[in-house]
Amino acid sequence: MRSTPRTRVRATLALLAALAALPPAGAAALPGAPIAAPTTTTAPRVLTPSVLPMTGTDLANPLRGQYRWMGYPSQPASWPAPDYYERDRSYWGRLEPTRGTYDFTTLDAGLADAGSVRGKLGFRVMAYCPGCWMDERPDLPPTIPAWMPLQPGTRIPAWDDARFLTAWEDLMAALGRRYADDPRLGYVDVGGFGAYGEWMDAGAPISDASALRIVGAVAEAFPDRHVLLSAVTVYTRPAVLRQSLARWANVGLRSDCLGQSGMQVPTGEFADLWRTRPFFTEWCTGADPALGRDQVRTHHVSTTSSHNMRLTWEGMTAGQRTAYEDAVRSSGYRYAVTRATVAPLRSRTSSRVDLTLSNFGVAPTYDAWTVRAVLTDGRGARVATLPVAVDLRTVLPGSRTVAATLTLPTVLPGRYGLRLEVLDPTGYSAPMRLANAARGADGSYPLGTVLVGRAAARQPVVVTVPPPYRPRPVSSRGVPLR
Repeated sequence: MRSTPRTRVRATLALLAALAALPPAGAAALPGAPIAAPTTTTAPRVLTPSVLPMTGTDLANPLRGQYRWMGYPSQPASWPAPDYYERDRSYWGRLEPTRGTYDFTTLDAGLADAGSVRGKLGFRVMAYCPGCWMDERPDLPPTIPAWMPLQPGTRIPAWDDARFLTAWEDLMAALGRRYADDPRLGYVDVGGFGAYGEWMDAGAPISDASALRIVGAVAEAFPDRHVLLSAVTVYTRPAVLRQSLARWANVGLRSDCLGQSGMQVPTGEFADLWRTRPFFTEWCTGADPALGRDQVRTHHVSTTSSHNMRLTWEGMTAGQRTAYEDAVRSSGYRYAVTRATVAPLRSRTSSRVDLTLSNFGVAPTYDAWTVRAVLTDGRGARVATLPVAVDLRTVLPGSRTVAATLTLPTVLPGRYGLRLEVLDPTGYSAPMRLANAARGADGSYPLGTVLVGRAAARQPVVVTVPPPYRPRPVSSRGVPLR
């Protein structure tokens, strides 16, 4: 049959219709994906994951709860305490026995200890430790190295001496070059000044300018780590604390006396620092667990120590044990997903999800974590991993609903499991332990079941075909006829 303009147009339209009817690219069946499924979903799916009670063993997450104070085991012994804190063995005389020659052995060992359980190390460098045990050991370097300038007639460092301040800056720079990027390092106390590095006057007082040099040396050597200044400065040097907070975003606070009425705490203009900066502590020698529990709640404490108070777990009354456990469990962050409202899901489509996050602790995390949703098939295999734009540092105690968007890749229609995981961006720390039930082997938590409908239909192809050409008749002279 002879081809005409009209038959060619019909053939073209038939070919376009056939192409439009083909399945979407990449829509082949995924291993383990559902076989039968609804074609559409119209209403949001409301999920209510199970939440753990505030009882039982504590959640082992970094930089919250109980840490191992100078190697002492946790109390009770069965409770997790992956983080490790060093002070007595990381004094200045041991780190720099000879000016400009550094011995990193102690801190290397502390990092290895913390790293063996994927915990974090925190440490303090003391320049002056009167009556401390290491000065009684002839096999150990003295707390104050022989080269250090001293106040006249004393064994106290000369705080404002340029040689002292320069040596401190050199030491912190050397430690920063070695450890600042080590993921096992969680925080550094700003020791340096005062007895035990606790920022109380020893001998002649220090000037504000010298105090700021001490703080700045640590903050600038460890720009991506938490740097903790003694809360004593709230009362004795508020101008130094105020300027430190203004200059260095990584500066937080530490108190050495949880559980006693004389505990140094952020008050007045510094009372709300916990919202963006950590407040770490250790138990006081004569601590009362019940008072410590109340202080953890009132002042938004992130950490407690495993030791230092005389009262041991074995010697506590039932009431003291309950208070002690409550202080540990509630300190720092304790996140759970209590509700998830998921809009209808489709392949290659963005859908809204509203997550209600509850923080049952007294403070947020102060580190960046990555939050991801995971879609699993009927066998539990991952079908898709989707980023969720949530910054847990902004989720303070209480409940908050945050809106996020899930963008699915090509997924067959069907029923899927929806899970949530919170990951350390560096890959060092274990996935965050949430206060939700049924943690998976991969560290993710089930939120519930969702339905994925068919991908949105492709828009029909509109083809505009001009009418066939019909020449106008003309006269014998070539003039078009009307």
